[in-house]
Amino acid sequence: MTKLNKEFFSNNEVLFVGFSEKNSKYCMTIYQAYTNNGIQVYPLNTKAGGSYDVKVYKNFSELPKIPETAYILLSPENTKKAVKALAENGVKKILFHNKKIADADTLAECDKMGIKTAVACPLMIFGSGLHKIHGFFAGVR
Repeated sequence: MTKLNKEFFSNNEVLFVGFSEKNSKYCMTIYQAYTNNGIQVYPLNTKAGGSYDVKVYKNFSELPKIPETAYILLSPENTKKAVKALAENGVKKILFHNKKIADADTLAECDKMGIKTAVACPLMIFGSGLHKIHGFFAGVR
């Protein structure tokens, strides 16, 4: 596992796995933080069907391309399933939102598959205010 830094997004694109209507305000805050920093975001939610302010893809086949980097905001159970699907689709780096969804087994599985991982909220690096302060103390650069 690596410390999160801007180099994690060196290809300037990210697959946002778990973009949710349930948490739409928070998801849009993260989406905007990425896009405000020049990162193309591909939101993905297998249960997409609600009303979103952005295009949300329902599966990998709908995506115009699959980025090498993914950000996961899911439950722990769904995270384990997503990691396997991401690996099968060529994802090389995964940012997990927090340690609740990325337990030691999940991180070890990613390591076995050659997937580079980090655990942090992207607002620690791309957000402002308290998020940036939290990121500073967490070692996010």
